[in-house]
Amino acid sequence: MKKKIVFFDIDGTMMDVPAGMCKPLPSTVRALEQLKLNGHYSVVATARAKMPTAFLKLNFDGFIFCNGHYIEFQDKLIYDDYFKEGQIKYLIDLFNQYEGQYIFSGHFGTWSSGLTHPLVIRHKELFAGAPDDISDKMGDWNIKDVHANIITALFKTEKQLFDCKEQLPSDWVIDAYTTGNIRMDIHLSGYTKGKAVRFLSEKLGIDFEDTFAFGDACNDIEMIKMVKYGIAMGNGTKEIKKIAFDVTDDVSNDGIYNALIKYKAI
Repeated sequence: MKKKIVFFDIDGTMMDVPAGMCKPLPSTVRALEQLKLNGHYSVVATARAKMPTAFLKLNFDGFIFCNGHYIEFQDKLIYDDYFKEGQIKYLIDLFNQYEGQYIFSGHFGTWSSGLTHPLVIRHKELFAGAPDDISDKMGDWNIKDVHANIITALFKTEKQLFDCKEQLPSDWVIDAYTTGNIRMDIHLSGYTKGKAVRFLSEKLGIDFEDTFAFGDACNDIEMIKMVKYGIAMGNGTKEIKKIAFDVTDDVSNDGIYNALIKYKAI
């Protein structure tokens, strides 16, 4: 059997925190184990900067964090694109102008404007399972110590969000959200989740016909397009279902396991 590579988004694909599902289904764990036994690669591809606690014992071969700005494979660092000190200073000043709270996240740590602020508390509730190593106050960390691949800015109103967004460099990658927390995720220009998926597949010499990806949201669309078997979750958005190779069952109904069985990866 030829070696395959399978990329997995986390939120909405392997777990669904808003619905109370904070860890992968037993069927998903079995699927990952069988992929390994069959000699295939399994790789996380997520906007998160670190793995949720419930996923730490799963034996993934590689990790694409921060939507492509941090790549690791078999314990080797491949790519690490982070914000520099001057950019961090600029962003803090800008967020303050719009009463924004902020979380700077990277594989080596997370730094916040304050864990006691309601916007930050709400964000942690929505994305439970993230590591709790966030510094609580500005006085607890120095800007020069921040090593962030992704920045989340949180706002009270949509106007604050979009007015602030207009001030950011046009070549940065910005995902704005108005459901749940009003927020935006900010990345430097460069790799995206999809480009990272293509890069890693080619680096490992995997044929296009043996590439898979699972996702549920708009930031997974490019990744889904970059592989042969781009699978949208049944609970995914209309946009991703429209362009997917196939649509599997919901995250809570063995969607990953069923699709991997269907396409004979396990």
